[in-house]
Amino acid sequence: MDSKDVLAFTKSHRFVSVLAVIGFLIIALVVFEAGVAVGFHKASFASHWQDNYARNFGDPRRMIVLPGGVPNPNGAAGTVESVALPTFVVDGKGEPEKTVVIGGDTLIREGNAAGAPGDIVPGAMVVVIGSPADDGAVQAQLIRIFPAAPAQPAP
Repeated sequence: MDSKDVLAFTKSHRFVSVLAVIGFLIIALVVFEAGVAVGFHKASFASHWQDNYARNFGDPRRMIVLPGGVPNPNGAAGTVESVALPTFVVDGKGEPEKTVVIGGDTLIREGNAAGAPGDIVPGAMVVVIGSPADDGAVQAQLIRIFPAAPAQPAP
C-alpha cells in the first residue's frame, strides 16, 4: 500500500464515519463519567450528613425525614441560628439546618462591602456557597450577609 492509497483511505467516507462514531462514543463516555462523579459526590455528602446528624444537631431520635430528598451539599440559605466561630448553623426554609465552616480563604460580603466572620450573628440572613465536607458540614467559599427584613406592621 503506497502513500496515495493511504491518503485516499483516510479521505474516504467510511473512515470519516468510523472516526466520528469513535469521537461521539468518547464524548458520551466522558459525560457519563462526569454524571457518575457528581452523583457520587452528592450521595457521599448525604451519607456523611446523615452519619453526623447527632453530632451536629443533637438527639438522633428526632431525626427528620427529608421531604425533598437529599439536601443541597454545595451551600445553604436562610437564617443564622447559632454562631461558634469558625462554624455557624443556618436554618433554611424547607431544608434541614446546616453547619457551615468558615475557612481562611472564605470571602464574606455584606451588602457591597467586605465583611468579616464577626458580622455573622444569630438572626442574620445569609447565603452560603461552598463545597461539602466529609463531616456533613458545608465548607464555605462565599458568604453573603443580607440586612434583616424590616418588621411587618401589625394589621
